[in-house]
Amino acid sequence: MGLLAHRRRPRPPEYLRGEDVRLVRPYVITHEREQERRRQRERRPAAVLETLGQDYPAGVTA
Repeated sequence: MGLLAHRRRPRPPEYLRGEDVRLVRPYVITHEREQERRRQRERRPAAVLETLGQDYPAGVTA
């Protein structure tokens, strides 16, 4: 019997799923961080005015 007579069954291919990989493009992370910084900057004046008992309109930016 030769070596080829005893073959193993081929394994099913393993696909790389995007949900399983933590690799993210740096520009995506930079954009998300900048959005979060912007939201925090917008919340600060609202928090200060709230302590003074004043309303801060939602659509107004400082």
